Amino acid sequence: MMYKFKIIKPSIEIWNIIENSNDSTCFYAKQWNDYLLRIGINPYIVEIITNERTIGYFIGEKIQALIKIITAPIEGIGTYTQGLCMLEPISEAKRIEIYKSLATWLFDKQKVHILQVDDWQLRRTSASWIPYEDFKQDTLDKYGLTYSVRPTLCVDVNTSEEEMWAKLHYKSCKYCINKARKLGLYVREITEYNAIKDFVRIHYAQLTEVCAKQGMKPKASQKPKRMQALCESLFPNRVIMLEVIGKDDNGEEQVMSSGIFCIDKGQCSYWTGASYQRYQKYCPNELMVWEAMRLLNQRGGGELNFGGMATYKLKFGTYYEYVPRIAFAQYDWMLQILPWLKKQYHNLKRFIAKIVGKKSFK
Repeated sequence: MMYKFKIIKPSIEIWNIIENSNDSTCFYAKQWNDYLLRIGINPYIVEIITNERTIGYFIGEKIQALIKIITAPIEGIGTYTQGLCMLEPISEAKRIEIYKSLATWLFDKQKVHILQVDDWQLRRTSASWIPYEDFKQDTLDKYGLTYSVRPTLCVDVNTSEEEMWAKLHYKSCKYCINKARKLGLYVREITEYNAIKDFVRIHYAQLTEVCAKQGMKPKASQKPKRMQALCESLFPNRVIMLEVIGKDDNGEEQVMSSGIFCIDKGQCSYWTGASYQRYQKYCPNELMVWEAMRLLNQRGGGELNFGGMATYKLKFGTYYEYVPRIAFAQYDWMLQILPWLKKQYHNLKRFIAKIVGKKSFK
């Protein structure tokens, strides 16, 4: 089948089509695009056409380095997957066929050298851990594609509350949730736009403490201005901001933990969560995640992606998902230097941001 491609700047009508398509997640939504624009990123959007009919879109970012790269998802902003967003369901084979045609078009017509995609629709699920070296994606192997894998932990929130509860680990999760409730802790959702700034301030303080304990600093995507831009852009229907409130040993109410969750019918995201160490004995984190799962379930959320492999996430009845990272290159040797190129590109962006004072990159 012949495909045509066209770079576009989508209208409100097109965003409505994308958001209601087969592949859509919050990372394809107009509100997500608004967030990207606020932090200085212009998404690279390509319309996919066959037989004079639009069948889908591709969303990513163009990196203007010595070697030009199209990458999806856009890196460094907390997005787990992007790529093709098809209006109707298609087979994996057809999906790969479109990627191959898109890569050829980018190489020939747009002078791009590398196309890299993490596609959540090509993921594989496992109840137990599979070492990287043993992971196989039969469809990708069949077409001889170059790929690696990004593992993550997920949980199905598109099921009954009873089923979700049954899958929680007893000692490490159910016990903690019940303990928090007995101690009088409760979860408060941020429902007012004007409350977002204060929420982010408290959450960042908690996050900074957690990172310091691990000898780290918050990621660029977790800096206050970016988190505020995220929450404000996705507010009110694509973000859930939660605080766990409880009384400390002196009987005073405190925000013991907080978290941000992106919501979508396809794939939700546990964006970030943190608590003050001095309140962890009250078990606020387990209560927060459980209440988030309940809210996501009630609002029609799909799979909840915990965004990584931290072992504490196993207690929530999660399973392993392996998202393939597919890479196409005009010349094979370009793939060997791709990690170095991307590192230099992001270093250059940070350097320019310091020189010209663009706070969006800080």
